[in-house]
Amino acid sequence: MQITINVPDTLPQERLKQRIKELEQSLINEARFFAVFSKQQAVMDDPWTNPDISLPSTDTEIKDFAVNHDHYLYGVDKP
Repeated sequence: MQITINVPDTLPQERLKQRIKELEQSLINEARFFAVFSKQQAVMDDPWTNPDISLPSTDTEIKDFAVNHDHYLYGVDKP
């Protein structure tokens, strides 16, 4: 990334250095915030890490569904 800053020629060099350090620190803080925020968002968007138990579920009343799910879902013969 490249940032161009136009400053007046009359600006004291010490003040310019101080302002550049302030801008650097501001960019570092924003980058840290973005990194933390994007990690949190990724965790929140992943249903396996953050399951939503309020999602609806249905009781199929099929007693052997867990054992024979391939049969009920894909039509494979029962073992």
